[in-house]
Parts: sequence; structure tokens; C-alpha cells
Amino acid sequence: MVSEETKPKKQTNEECIINCLPEDLIERVFFRLPVSTLLRCVGVCKQWSKIIRDPQYVSSHLQNAPRCALLFFPQESVSGKPYPADTILIDEAGSQSTYAVPVIGPEDFLCGSCNGLLCLYTKTSTIKIANFATGECLHLEKPVKNLRGDHFLFYSFGFHPLTKEYKIIHFLGDCDEGRHRPHNNKRFSAIQVYTLGDEKWRDII
Repeated sequence: MVSEETKPKKQTNEECIINCLPEDLIERVFFRLPVSTLLRCVGVCKQWSKIIRDPQYVSSHLQNAPRCALLFFPQESVSGKPYPADTILIDEAGSQSTYAVPVIGPEDFLCGSCNGLLCLYTKTSTIKIANFATGECLHLEKPVKNLRGDHFLFYSFGFHPLTKEYKIIHFLGDCDEGRHRPHNNKRFSAIQVYTLGDEKWRDII
């Protein structure tokens, strides 16, 4: 039976052994773990947190992660019966995954995805940037600019590889004879850009 006096010493020795492992070996192990597990590893020690939070490691882990396809079905009404938004995740083997997508609500519209992040919005709520792996969401206020009468709007979401910034683009235009498209295919009445981290919309036109 281990006495109370020997427990702290044993734990200290085990911690020393873990901290003495080469970083490249730890990184190889981490490359095989899903993001949800890595988030728990961040709290183990400062050394692991430093490795996992390093931007270069995050980029490398993303490039080596298994590729999955997300099928998104927007909310619609069929024969008067409403159907909520739904998703199906296809894994790298081409089979339907059992992983539940926790970030998509029944009224969400998908306007873009990039590097595991989803950009979603509803007609009445905020814009939502959702981390597909962790289930975490960032809620952003919609732009306040609107047009009188019938108008058409949509959002686009992407990543700038040079500046390493994620951007949301808001397109707004008058409808063409009540149809859901801009009256002039070559221009919009307003275009606004939101860069994650800036906390504001910037007018382009």
C-alpha cells in the first residue's frame, strides 16, 4: 500500500518524465488526436499548451486532419409542412458519420465554410461563426445598412492566406421585378466586409 508521504514524490517524478519528452515526439502524438481531445490536453501543462496553441502547429494539424464532407439541407416547407435545417456528415471513407453537428440550429442558413469553421445566419438572429470540431460559436451583429422596398442580400465567408484573416462579405441589392437577385448582375447597391477581430463592418461600396 502506498503511503500518503510517497504519493506526491511519485506524482512529481511522473510529471518530470512527461516534461522531458522531446517536443517533436509529443507533436507526433498530438497529430493523431482530434481537436476535441487536444482542447483537453491544453490544460495538462504549460508545455503542451504552448505546443497546441502555436499557430504553425495549428496550421499543420489542420492540413493533416482527415477530410470530411458536410451536406447541408436548409429549412424549407414541403406541402405546407415545415422541415428544419439538417446536416449529414460524410467521413473520409465515404460513409455517414455518427458525429452529431452541435452548432447548426433548425433555422440556420449556411453561407460558407473554411478551415473547419462554418458561417451561419438566420433571418431574425445574429451571424454565427461556429467551430465545427469544438461546438464553440461566435455571434456577430448583422450590418445595419438596408434598402427600401424589395431587396436581395446574401453573405460570403472566406480566409485570406496572406493576412491570415477570416472575412465575411455582405452583398445587398435591389430585386429585379420581385425576383431574388440583383437588378444588375454587374454591381450591388452595397457591399460590406467584416474581418474577424475588428468588431465592425466596413463599407466597400
